[in-house]
Amino acid sequence: METISKQLMQRATEEGKLPLPYLQLAEQIKDEDGNKKGVKGTGPHKVELVLDKIVKGQDYQTKEERDEVEFTFIEDDQKKRYSVPVHNKKGGLHYFVQRMSEIEVGEEIILEYQKKEGSFEGYIDIKKVGKEVNKEADKEEIPVVDEESYGL
Repeated sequence: METISKQLMQRATEEGKLPLPYLQLAEQIKDEDGNKKGVKGTGPHKVELVLDKIVKGQDYQTKEERDEVEFTFIEDDQKKRYSVPVHNKKGGLHYFVQRMSEIEVGEEIILEYQKKEGSFEGYIDIKKVGKEVNKEADKEEIPVVDEESYGL
C-alpha cells in the first residue's frame, strides 16, 4: 500500500506542479575521504523523445544565466529531463543539440556517457534504436564533463 505522501507526490508530478527528475547519464566518483575523482557513466539509457524547449539555465563555472535546450524523455514509463547549453564554449551550436536535431518526437534512442580514451573528457553518445546516429563527436566538439557539469 502506498503512503498518502507518495500518492500526493505522484499526483503533483502528473499535474506538472513539480519539476521532472533529471536523467542522470553520469555520476560523480569520490574517494573514501569524499574527494572528487571524476565521473563515470551510468550505462546505456533507452529513452523516447517527448519534446525539447528553450529554457534559462546557469553556467556552472561563471554562474551567468544562459539559454539551454531542455529535452524531455520517457525512460521506464517516467518522464525525465536533460538540459544542455545552446552554444558550446566556442559559440557554435552544442554537439548534443546538433545530434538531437536528427531525432523525431516519439523516436526511441539510447543515450550513454562515453569517456574519451586517454582523457578526462567525455561526451553523450546518441544511438537510434537499431542504428547509430553519431559515430563519435568531432574531437573539438566534445565538451569536458566534470563533477559540476549537470549538477554532479
